[in-house]
Amino acid sequence: MATNMTRFKRKLSAEEIRENFIMIQKKELDFFPKVGKPFKLKINDKTVDTYVTAVECWCQGPNKPHSHYRIDVTPFRDKLKLQWGTKVVIEKQGDKKYKVVS
Repeated sequence: MATNMTRFKRKLSAEEIRENFIMIQKKELDFFPKVGKPFKLKINDKTVDTYVTAVECWCQGPNKPHSHYRIDVTPFRDKLKLQWGTKVVIEKQGDKKYKVVS
């Protein structure tokens, strides 16, 4: 699993840009605090409180409900240049402290 990760990396999709979120794969959940638990995310000179949310999904059909995980970027959208294909790198700085490094 992702317990030994020091950086989270993601290339943003058009859907993520359009709907203002960063998708977190299930295998990467251990990098962040538990779903719903707040953490600090520093972007340039601004620090925001955020958290990972679970969104119910039926994209694999009605017999295979599951969750997708994401971070809402609405509170700090103005601090990041986000567009399709943007590579986001989040570095763990300490307990419940993270920083966007690119």
